Amino acid sequence: MVRTPASANSSTERPKLKASIPFSVLLLLGINAIIGTGIFFVPGIAAKLAGPGSIISWTAVAVLALIIAACFAELSSMFPKSGGVYEYTKQGFGEFAGFMVGWTSWIVANITIAMLTIGALDYFGALIQLTGLQKLLIAIGFILGMNYISYRGVDVSVKVLLVLSVCTIMSLWTLLTWGVYYVSIENLMPLSIFPKVSIVIAMLYILETFFGWETITYLAEETKDPTTSIPKVMLWGTASVIILALGVVAVSLGAVNWQILANSATPLLEAANVFMGQTGARFIAVLVFLNIIGGAAAWIVVTPRLIFALGRDKLLPDALSKIHPVHQTPYYAIGLQSILTILILLSGSYKLLLEMVLPLAIFMYAMVILTVTILRFTHADLPRPFKMPFGKVVPVITAMILIFLAAGIELKTTISGFMFVLLGIPLFLIEAMLYRPKTVKKLLSFSVGVTSRTTDMWLKPRTRKYILAHFGNLRGKRVMNFGTDVSKFNHELSSKITNTGKLFITHVSRDHLDASKNMAENRGLQNIVYYLENEQRHKIHPKLKNFDAIVSIGVLGYMQDPHKVLGELSKRTNKSGKIYFVDYTNVLKIMPDQEWMKDGDQIKKLFKKAGFNVHVAKERGFFWDTLHIYGKKV
Repeated sequence: MVRTPASANSSTERPKLKASIPFSVLLLLGINAIIGTGIFFVPGIAAKLAGPGSIISWTAVAVLALIIAACFAELSSMFPKSGGVYEYTKQGFGEFAGFMVGWTSWIVANITIAMLTIGALDYFGALIQLTGLQKLLIAIGFILGMNYISYRGVDVSVKVLLVLSVCTIMSLWTLLTWGVYYVSIENLMPLSIFPKVSIVIAMLYILETFFGWETITYLAEETKDPTTSIPKVMLWGTASVIILALGVVAVSLGAVNWQILANSATPLLEAANVFMGQTGARFIAVLVFLNIIGGAAAWIVVTPRLIFALGRDKLLPDALSKIHPVHQTPYYAIGLQSILTILILLSGSYKLLLEMVLPLAIFMYAMVILTVTILRFTHADLPRPFKMPFGKVVPVITAMILIFLAAGIELKTTISGFMFVLLGIPLFLIEAMLYRPKTVKKLLSFSVGVTSRTTDMWLKPRTRKYILAHFGNLRGKRVMNFGTDVSKFNHELSSKITNTGKLFITHVSRDHLDASKNMAENRGLQNIVYYLENEQRHKIHPKLKNFDAIVSIGVLGYMQDPHKVLGELSKRTNKSGKIYFVDYTNVLKIMPDQEWMKDGDQIKKLFKKAGFNVHVAKERGFFWDTLHIYGKKV
């Protein structure tokens, strides 16, 4: 039986993480995760755009941040699961939307880890001169080392993160308390020399300072009393970050001329030099370095929990949901994250990665906060331990503001970011083929216009010749084309069978059958019968029997239980009846194949168990390989 979402998600089968994180610890981790690198780099970028007027931009973004935090607080109180943003948007918009938001969040996290690591080394460069290669090697070493700590267990990881969280608060609090005595009102006054549009554009870059709410949600299943702890952390953590960020920005702009900040790669060190001297500034540089590294470490520890949840729900390969028997961590997910982060690290500078991550993060956050409004209407009766005010209206307005701000990003940068997101779609489709027959049915119906034009591209003319040569004389025979898309090959089979025989075409999509029927009627073919399959394809219609030949193109490889399908087909095949299955493997050289398809002997055993004696041949191709399985019933 094809596994459905319900069976895949049953509580007895779902891997579980260890719940051990108390509220006080989670709050420190939350502050560390939310504050990111924005506070250490963006004051300079914002000052370059809006001068002293950037303090208005910071204040406006702080208001947006509180609203977004309240949205996360409500959703996390409703669904305290490690999937976080994926779980929320799945509830509001459906499984595919949830997957795309979850996948986007994972891409955002990996870009952010690389961005934070690069940013940390920029500050470290103020202490020790490093070459580009040295920075790269240190960054890779840190990523591998922190992922190893994450692999060793959440308790070990949390202890490391707590130390780094204290460094975060110390660095900002020191700057704030020392700098307040050096503020000059004159430095804050010339607001009118900058156009208002600059203040709005600066808001876009400032947003990154408050990104990170989702990282807290990924620890839901490892947190004690998550329905109350996580909403509190969302609000208290965001409020703490706002106080620290606005305070540090205000004293920096008040103590240092905005032009100096605008032209510095490390603006807070410029401020520290003014009111702490060079020695104090070096001390702050160390704390800032540890702070940024701490932010990267927090993302490294929590992010694998997201793809763990996607793997557990059969939206990504099942291996990603495996938990280490000793350390109780999602070790496959951690390994995959290590590889992707290092690849991203090789690709760009801090500002490039920041501009790439902004549109992806804005898309993700807009979807999440809109979910609050959607669920207020569709699931009004669900318990909400925390309920944000005006939840039917405020999230919509906030999402529109975020999208408006995203319009300030260059189109080519936005496209570059979303190219990473599009890579998730084929992975979703492959897993859907295996575990979600109803989803597959909807997708196939939706895609009939495309598949009717592309099937003959996959089914090459020589492959058709092989099939027809294997079947031999089909005149007057009963032939079944099992689950194959709209194709001219149906017409070739029909003409070989002639009107004395019958061709039976089956498909799970009514739209595909209608398209096949229309194509046949336009050609005047009268010997074709159409049957709509059950989503669980091994439940074959009882009238489909006594076949002399069965052909299937690109279907068996996407079934979770191929042995059951073959068993049913065997019952409906006459003695010495012939079969020919064509499947496609190694698609685009990256798509995973089912285990049984990887070895010719395994394939033969699978078919022999169902009563078929077959030969197996693999035809190499540039974009994919074609697998030919042909033989007869014995």
